[in-house]
Parts: sequence; C-alpha cells; structure tokens
Amino acid sequence: MKKISSCYGSILILGRTNVGKSTLLNFLVKKKISIVSHKKNTTSSNIIGVYNNDIYQIEFIDTPGNIFSKNRIFNLLKNNQYDFILFILDKTKWSYIEENFSKIFSKINIPIILIINKIDQIKNKNILLPYINFLKKKINIFHLFIISAKYKLYTNDLYHIICNNLPKKKHFYSKNYITNQTDKVIIKEIIRENIMKFLHKEIPYLIKIKVIFSKILSDEINIIFLVKKINHKKIIIGKNSNNIKLIRNKSEQNIEKFFKKKIKLHIWIKIK
Repeated sequence: MKKISSCYGSILILGRTNVGKSTLLNFLVKKKISIVSHKKNTTSSNIIGVYNNDIYQIEFIDTPGNIFSKNRIFNLLKNNQYDFILFILDKTKWSYIEENFSKIFSKINIPIILIINKIDQIKNKNILLPYINFLKKKINIFHLFIISAKYKLYTNDLYHIICNNLPKKKHFYSKNYITNQTDKVIIKEIIRENIMKFLHKEIPYLIKIKVIFSKILSDEINIIFLVKKINHKKIIIGKNSNNIKLIRNKSEQNIEKFFKKKIKLHIWIKIK
C-alpha cells in the first residue's frame, strides 16, 4: 500500500462577535479573504479559507459571531466532522455566550484549541493566570494560546500545534484553492469593508452593493450602491465627493492587491 505523505484537516473557528475570528483567519490563510471591521456582525455566513503547502492542507471555517445559542452551536458540532475547534476569547470576557459554548464542548469529541485574543489590550497581565485556571475548569483544553491576531503576536506557534496533529490524509482541495468566496463576493466584501471604514453609524448597513462586469476580473469593474433615501446618497458622496473618492480609491487598491491585477473601479449610487 502506498504511504500517504500528506496531511489534511478541517478546523472550525468559533467565538463571539468582534472577537477577531476574521483577522485570525486572514493570517492563517495568508490572504485577506474575510472582512475585518469593528462593527458588529460583519461576517454573515460561513467563510472557508484554505492554507496550502506541499505536505499540509488546512481548511479553516470562519463562522458568524451571532451563533451562540445552545441549539445552533450543537447543530453545528453534532456530527464531530471537524479535526479541531479554534475557540477564541475576547481578552478575559466570559458571559452566557462563552458559557453556552463550553457546555456544548463537554458533549462533543473534538479537541479544543483555546485562544485568548487581544493580549495587547490587557494591561494587567497578572489577571491571566487566575483566568486560565478558571478556563481549565470550564473546558477540556487541548492547547491554549495567548495572542494578538491584529498585531500577529505569538501567532506562529499555532501552525506547529495544528500541523503536528493533523491526520494523514490526501488533500481535499486543489493546491491553488484559497476560499469558497467567489470573485464577485470578494470584491463586494472589500468594498463593504471600506464603506464601514469611511462611513459611520448605520449607513453601511443600508447600502446594497451590486458588482457588474462583463467577464471575471475584467480591467474595469462597475459597482452600483443601492440606497433608499436621497439623504443616504449625499452622505455616501460626502462633501466635495470626499467619501466616495476614499471608498473607491482604497477599494481599487485592495482589489488590485488581492487579484494581482490592475483594474479600474467605477461606482454609481442609485435610489432604490
């Protein structure tokens, strides 16, 4: 029988909203495939990112931060189809959300890699040891990391633990596969992230984005923002068109960087 020299694993990323799941996913996949924002619920569906090298292939699944009811967590995990769970905590926050996760973890047979994120924001490091002792009583931890995903502090060791414990399997995806996101979705998410960066309050949630091009990754990409009110259109455009210029220019740069291709971005705003 031919010896399998490759390893493959599927890893689910869980945690509350704004805990840093998308930031960590982008780091692990070595590509920005998931929108990062301080605003709530920016990840609305499961996003798959795949890390590839000659030996190891790791499928990471980023989940929406609003999956924290016991039933939804249990339904997600009941088939034990994942090799690991990356459970991310926001500093030392612990509420009913984390409690629900911990109760479901006790009923499944999936190793838990626990990650305390945003270490850069914890000024008094003396609180960590009691907190870790508390966590060990709550969760059967396979391994624990204390990191800052945003600043890439203490993140590289994650690969060593994961890769050293992956099952020996043939790779599931092709070596060039990165994400389940289509080109249109990636473009839309890049633009949505910049809308959230340059506009405030509820406006980003009121914009529907349409991506139009004659062929995938054509040199010119046409974008339509659909809004309901003329006032929203004025806010998006901004004084002297400053807002829309910032959104367009930054989005254009991000899209070119992702696809490694020169493009021209055109944006129209229409009242729906």
